[in-house]
Amino acid sequence: MRLTTELLLLIEFLDEFVYGAREAAWPLIRADLGLTYVQIGMLLGLPGIISGLTEPVLGILGDVWKRRVVLGGGVIFALSLLLTGFSRTYVWLLLSLVLFSPASGAFVSLSQATLMDMAPQHRERNMARWTFMGSLGVVLGPVVLAGCLALAFG
Repeated sequence: MRLTTELLLLIEFLDEFVYGAREAAWPLIRADLGLTYVQIGMLLGLPGIISGLTEPVLGILGDVWKRRVVLGGGVIFALSLLLTGFSRTYVWLLLSLVLFSPASGAFVSLSQATLMDMAPQHRERNMARWTFMGSLGVVLGPVVLAGCLALAFG
């Protein structure tokens, strides 16, 4: 059970790490892909709209199927990160972010629910750990991005 708890907390860390790094990287992404502000607006808005429409359905499926949706969300989460990394055009980046948002919801939200349900007597402590891991990830994402830029990793 300890390994499962640590894995679920790592999922939250990873999600927030990616989010923190991506938010800090928007000026770099804009320059590298030559994006307009309208395109950036679409990249920020459309994935959220798609996620808002699909996450309730994924949440219900996760409840009905005993959260097997977490695994599918994790696979799509990883694939969308790869696609983001290899995106060289606006369309590919948009596709990767549209896949990422609902996958993140399925992967992370259902992981959190699983963590809370695993040990009901420790919900407060596990929620504090969850919040800490998310905060750590969102802070370290931009720091690692800055370190990569300082080392000329691009």
